[in-house]
Amino acid sequence: PIFSPPVFFNRKDLKRAAKEDMRTAHPRVWKVTLVYLLLTSGLFLLLNLLLGSSVPYTRDLLTILFTTDDPQVLLNALSTPSSPAALPVFFLQVLLQLYAAVMEFGYYGYPLRRSRGEDASYGDLLGGFGMAGRVIVMNLIVLAFSLCWAFLVLVPVTLAISFLLTMFLMGSYLYTASAEQLVGQLLVLYPVIIVLFIAAALLILFLTLRYAFVPFCLADRPDDGPLEAVRRSRRLLSGRYGEILKLVLSFLGWNILSAVLSGLVSGVCVAVGCVLFLGSGSMTALTVGIVAGEVLSFVLPLPFTVWLTGYYTSTLARYYCDVSDAAPQSADGQQMPGNSGLPF
Repeated sequence: PIFSPPVFFNRKDLKRAAKEDMRTAHPRVWKVTLVYLLLTSGLFLLLNLLLGSSVPYTRDLLTILFTTDDPQVLLNALSTPSSPAALPVFFLQVLLQLYAAVMEFGYYGYPLRRSRGEDASYGDLLGGFGMAGRVIVMNLIVLAFSLCWAFLVLVPVTLAISFLLTMFLMGSYLYTASAEQLVGQLLVLYPVIIVLFIAAALLILFLTLRYAFVPFCLADRPDDGPLEAVRRSRRLLSGRYGEILKLVLSFLGWNILSAVLSGLVSGVCVAVGCVLFLGSGSMTALTVGIVAGEVLSFVLPLPFTVWLTGYYTSTLARYYCDVSDAAPQSADGQQMPGNSGLPF
């Protein structure tokens, strides 16, 4: 049941307990989180600068934008892939994604052990490599189920928008509306479309949050396998989808602030590079501005990112422990099955 009466849940107390965990943990949460981010996002940034072609692509695109008036040249540049479609590069990207998934699983295990009063250390970050196969299968199952929910939501939304656009075009044709009337109707129609897409995104988030506990479930009971971890996450969150949605949305403001900080730093660096390029025609200045934007957009907001990442995972781990401990148990110690709706 999606809207069944939940067990008492106090979000403020939960976050307060998570902050207390962050203050009293040894090693400190921010240190473990910093190591995790450097081994994932930091490593990806370094490899992108050394092996990728995003910097030359962005530089060439900006150069064309500032030096040509032909829109076809700009369209051709936009249609050019930003990275070489070489087989080694493709396999490297796949390996990096698998590596990131395994590292993320290990990082989720760290706050889980700490929330239960167990010994937690930097070594927990590598805990997923001993069961990498199950971790990868778990991520593939969650991805497949999430895509199913997205398909079920986006198809009717797309059909509804197509119907609205069709009715609009038919009405404009039948009543031969003037240009001013068409513009006025479009100004009314487009906000409706935007609202529909925002509502669809929130609904997809609401439906896919049933898998928020999957990494914790697999870390708790690795011998049960990834599919059982998905099922157990659905059982634990059955009737709590409103709770988990409010909990996740309570971090939305922080996530938006993090994205804005990174975007501002990157934008300022690229803008400075563009100004120097327009003033002196130096391609080196433009390239340095783009590289500085990518590096500084990661480095400068890093303290805030470390705090927010540790805060979110600590809160989610604490919530999982509370829900798991409160779940009804069968005679063999397993959670009692519940009605979880569709197979996924």
